[in-house]
Amino acid sequence: MELPSTGNGNPTGISEDKDAFIEITPRWAFSELGISSLSDMETTEDGRLYFADPVNHRISVVRPSGKRETGIYESLRQLSFHGSPLSPVSVAVDDRFILYFTNRSDTVYAWFQYLNMAGVEGIVTSFDYRVDGEIVTEDPYIGEFTEGYTRLDHSEVLNTDPALIDSLLSIVPLYASRDQSNREATIDPIDGSVLGNNPVYASLTKSFIAVADESVESRHIAVMDSLNNRLINFKLVPTYLLKLSNGFFIWHFKGVYDNLLASDGTGAGTISEPNSLYSDENGNLLYTQFGDYFGFHKLRTGMYTTAFTFGTDDIMDLGRFKSPMDAVVGDDGAIFVLDSTQNAVLKFSPQGEFQKFVAIREEWIKETDTTWIDNEMILRDTLVQVSYHDLLDAPKALAFYNEVLYVSDNGNQRILRFTRTEAGIEDPNPYD
Repeated sequence: MELPSTGNGNPTGISEDKDAFIEITPRWAFSELGISSLSDMETTEDGRLYFADPVNHRISVVRPSGKRETGIYESLRQLSFHGSPLSPVSVAVDDRFILYFTNRSDTVYAWFQYLNMAGVEGIVTSFDYRVDGEIVTEDPYIGEFTEGYTRLDHSEVLNTDPALIDSLLSIVPLYASRDQSNREATIDPIDGSVLGNNPVYASLTKSFIAVADESVESRHIAVMDSLNNRLINFKLVPTYLLKLSNGFFIWHFKGVYDNLLASDGTGAGTISEPNSLYSDENGNLLYTQFGDYFGFHKLRTGMYTTAFTFGTDDIMDLGRFKSPMDAVVGDDGAIFVLDSTQNAVLKFSPQGEFQKFVAIREEWIKETDTTWIDNEMILRDTLVQVSYHDLLDAPKALAFYNEVLYVSDNGNQRILRFTRTEAGIEDPNPYD
């Protein structure tokens, strides 16, 4: 019998994967990060990562290298208010470097990171202003927001009460839903808009399980109320004007209810047993949920209309997600959705087209078979890629920074990091 030849080509089955993700080592153990549990994580523009640890009542801050931050961040290691411990289940940091977190109550707490970093010289009680050629002394809450008032440099009068300053630098209840400012009409001094004036919602029992900043310009912070299946936002309203140790003046804020963004129902944008909330660099809101209908939603900034269409975009397919835990957006606009039942991250294009699974184990298997080419039997090797969804165990949260995807692998008490291969990073059109 004539034996088949071995051919003269490379093994078939491998094509260049322009979007391959590889794991970065070493893996980060929870114990090395100073946490024992993790319910949410956030990255900021300077690369720091913030881990919400509800069991230990702390938010741990870590550099991209994995080194834990100390110094001013030590105040986040034992979160409390008026002596009662706080268990953070979500965390967000906006471009003002204000840190927000929720603890399943009806309050959003905040820590003013930049103020703590810069130091506060005092609280401004008055400035001298030039008005129609005359000099008047006025409270900054009036003078700074009244047309025709021109502040005179170095005219500030400061309150340097250390107890009051410390209270503003500590953990503060930034948005208290039952506060009087939410029950009655509150005027925003910056733009004159009417806020609050919602006594019905203010009186409801709530459970805020997630928070996300929308944009610096709008001063809006979005909050997910899982108990009432509502996505709402509040606006940052100035309270105290602080003079920092570096000479700059910065406002302290409180939050006042502004809008209902989405609620329960059956259509696109409905809220049903939500469990995460995230905002991209444009202020679009993404959230995941366990309830009926759709497991993932993206709402456009400002309009709060759905960004994807059922029946057209893969990301809106019914049954696509089993247990969607979290979602983030990558540097190129790609969307990553973490599914704990599938033990994987599902990656979609910015247009909602499913592309691949990430954070899974992949192996190449060689299969040898015979084929006929030009009336000659030839042995040919084919490489087949096999995927295994056994790398993660009970994953909970995602974060993304500088081409690195962070995945909390809670069951194994660790953080895994993934990045695209060099071929994919350098390719200018990875979706072609």
